Amino acid sequence: MRRVATTRAHETDLLVRPPCPDLPGPSRSSGLVVDPVEQLKALDDLVARGLLSPEEFERQKGRILPA
Repeated sequence: MRRVATTRAHETDLLVRPPCPDLPGPSRSSGLVVDPVEQLKALDDLVARGLLSPEEFERQKGRILPA
């Protein structure tokens, strides 16, 4: 990660900043979106491999899919 020189007068909230110009691909913001289905698949894989307990899976699932 490289630092970008800024002054306090130009600092804005992260949600309103333009995307980083160094990101590859045609749609720079597409890689920043997290797909909940992919997250659940990754968590399920961790449970299947014994790296994550079923209780922790349920906790993490609750964070991904809030009620």
